[in-house]
Amino acid sequence: KIAKGASACLLLNYVGAIATGLLTKPGTFNMIPMVGGHLALALALITRYRELDAESVPSIKKYYKHIWDLFYLEYLLYILI
Repeated sequence: KIAKGASACLLLNYVGAIATGLLTKPGTFNMIPMVGGHLALALALITRYRELDAESVPSIKKYYKHIWDLFYLEYLLYILI
């Protein structure tokens, strides 16, 4: 239940970032990393969530590590945006 709620919050955050990139004045953000990058991260989150087995400790650890990977990839996006 916690993974589902946390994943939903992260996904909503990515949707918000995509919407921000699409709705702001042209030139405010570099469109490809702002929209495309956040879309790619959102798809990665959904893919990893579908692979999660909540009854398996190794699966939970792998999913948790992936959340941290998304966190660090967000820093890379900031440089490009």
